[in-house]
Amino acid sequence: MWNKAYKYTFKLHISHNPVSVSKQSAHFHTIKIILYLQNFNNKFSKYDVIEKIIQNYFKIYEGAYLNETASFYELDPTIENIGRVFYSHLKSIVWENGFELLTLEISETPTRIFSISEKEIF
Repeated sequence: MWNKAYKYTFKLHISHNPVSVSKQSAHFHTIKIILYLQNFNNKFSKYDVIEKIIQNYFKIYEGAYLNETASFYELDPTIENIGRVFYSHLKSIVWENGFELLTLEISETPTRIFSISEKEIF
């Protein structure tokens, strides 16, 4: 069986303290997020529409100090936790728009990538 997915790549500028200390000791990252999406109804979709929906979701976090956002107020914003939160939120968002989120990859460096999925696709 063939596994087919569309790959979307996003960059996000954030600051955080992986272990909540103080905002003064925050450090900055440009994180890269890769999403693998599948159109579950096999109907024609305008892929720029789902891309814009995802971009709107990420606007909440663009330039933000994550420790002060609602998603991370009581959760340390480690790369793993950021990935889990984004996966959980985006899974619902893309499903409501005719897509299934297969995998989310998030990295703060090109050599360290956290990947989360509920299915094995590759």
